[in-house]
Amino acid sequence: MRKRCLDFVCCPECSGRLEIISDEAAEFIEKGFLRCQGCTRVYPITDGIPRLLPISQTGEWSDETRDAFSREWLNYPGALPEDERTLLEEAQLDYKAWKGKQVLDAGCGMGRYAMVALSLGAEVVALDFSESVRRMEQLHRENHKLHVVQGNLLRAPLKNEAFDIVCCHGVLHHTAEPYTAFRNLAKTVKKQGRLSVWVYGKPGRWEDFRTNPLRENRQWLAPVRFPLWLLVWLRHICSEALRAVTTRLPSKLAYLLAMPLAALGAFPVLKYLTFSVHPSYRIRLSQNFEWISPRYQSHHTKEELTRWYEEAGFQIEKILPHGVLPKPGILAKKI
Repeated sequence: MRKRCLDFVCCPECSGRLEIISDEAAEFIEKGFLRCQGCTRVYPITDGIPRLLPISQTGEWSDETRDAFSREWLNYPGALPEDERTLLEEAQLDYKAWKGKQVLDAGCGMGRYAMVALSLGAEVVALDFSESVRRMEQLHRENHKLHVVQGNLLRAPLKNEAFDIVCCHGVLHHTAEPYTAFRNLAKTVKKQGRLSVWVYGKPGRWEDFRTNPLRENRQWLAPVRFPLWLLVWLRHICSEALRAVTTRLPSKLAYLLAMPLAALGAFPVLKYLTFSVHPSYRIRLSQNFEWISPRYQSHHTKEELTRWYEEAGFQIEKILPHGVLPKPGILAKKI
C-alpha cells in the first residue's frame, strides 16, 4: 500500500486515524501494520494490501461461503470486453464523469470495474471482503492511482466524505444488513458527489412493478406487464424454494449443481429458467453459483431503494432501466 491510501481509510472499529508501521522505506509497503491512533488496534498489511477487517465479524457470510466466493473470484476468467460498457450503463455515468475523480468500488471482486475506472482517469479504492483482492496485487503495485483494501461493508474502514463517486453494483444484497451497508457507503460520499447502487430486485406490488423503467429494446413488453408480473412472482417463489436447499449444501456441491444450470443457459427460452444468460459458459457458471450458494440474498424494489437514498440525504438523478426481471438501480447526488 501507499501512504496516499491513508487519506481514504480508517479504523473499522472506532473510525480512528491509522498510521503505518513498517521497516520498509519504499513508496509501496509490501508488509507491515496499520495501527489505530484511537483504539490502538493493529491491522496487517500483507502483499501490499491492508487487511482492515473488524475484530468481531458481524455475520455477513459464513466462513465457508466467504471462502467459496474467494475461490470463485480468484478463478474468474478476468476482464471482459464488455466491462467498460457495463460499468457506464450500470453506473449511469458517461466516460467523461470519471477523470480526476476519487472513486470507491465497493465489493470489487477481482476488480473488473475498478480497472475500467482507472482507465477512465479516476483514482480508485477497490474494497472487498474476500481474498479476491489478491487478483489486483500486481496492478496495485504498478499503478499509483489504485488502492486495494480488504474490508467489510458492515464495518466499513472508510473515511466520511472521501469520494466523488461510489459504486456498489450487485453487492449489498449479499450482506446480512443491506440497509446498514448502504448507510455506511452513503457517509463516504462527498457533498455533491454521486452514489450508484444496484441490487437484486423482486416483483413487489403491482403498483410498483408497472412503473419499473424498461430498456429501449424491451419496450415491447409494456403491454403485457401484468402477466409478466405474475411470471416474475412465480420465478421468485421457485428461486426461494431452490435456495432453501442449496444454501444448506457444502459449497462444492452447490458448485456442481450450478453446472447444469449454466449448460441450460445456452438454450433459447430455457435460459430464462436459470440465473444467467451470458454467452460464456464459464461466466454463466459463476453467476449461477453466486445466485444459489450465498447464505444471504435479499431482494428489493426501486421504491425501497429510493427511500434509502432520500433518508441519507441524496437527490435521485437516474433510475436504471432493465428487462423482464426487476433490477433496482439508482444514481443520486448528495445534497
